Amino acid sequence: MKTVSLTIVLMLACFAQLFAQDKSEFKNAMGATLSEMNTIKDNGAYLDLSNKFQRISEAEPTEWLPAYYSALCTTLYSFGEKDKTKVDLLLDQAQTILDKGLKIKAGESELWVLQGMLFQARIMVDPMARGQNFSMKANEAFEKAESLNPENPRIYFLKGQSVMNMPKMFGGGKEAAKPIFEKAKTKFENFKPTNEIYPNWGKDMNEKILASCN
Repeated sequence: MKTVSLTIVLMLACFAQLFAQDKSEFKNAMGATLSEMNTIKDNGAYLDLSNKFQRISEAEPTEWLPAYYSALCTTLYSFGEKDKTKVDLLLDQAQTILDKGLKIKAGESELWVLQGMLFQARIMVDPMARGQNFSMKANEAFEKAESLNPENPRIYFLKGQSVMNMPKMFGGGKEAAKPIFEKAKTKFENFKPTNEIYPNWGKDMNEKILASCN
């Protein structure tokens, strides 16, 4: 009986070690790709990184972060795409990847922030025709993100951008957006990511936009 118990303990210890090694490899792969993301100088590099994160996502189907970053990179690229006829296709691809992340962890605030950002990107194709519809959808996504984690600074950073880009006659503009960017600033100062690969972007850009509102 003691021999059987010892065997089980050794097997469990072995499985735990293998699991730890797998997670170490996952974090190393994520960390290396995130380092590349932090040094991007050319907009086209976002698509290459999106593909790298996608491969990590395929290798780690239970992890939401690779899908998140893959969709984020594609969405960021779409903002710089000059050919507006290509933007919807790019965002369709980003949405498919984001949906995967939401299936893994629907209660993650960061995923809903990204959903709102993706809707904001849709507006850029035709602001006059799409502004009202996709602004409403973006705000709904941000409200969902806020209900899950009101301390997430990226919610207010992107909300501020929505208000800033809204016509003044509808309550938009820099003056109206400034308090929201100020709130984002406070949230950024107090924000502590869960780990080294958790989303932690937006602070510097929020500072620059806030400065432009003075």
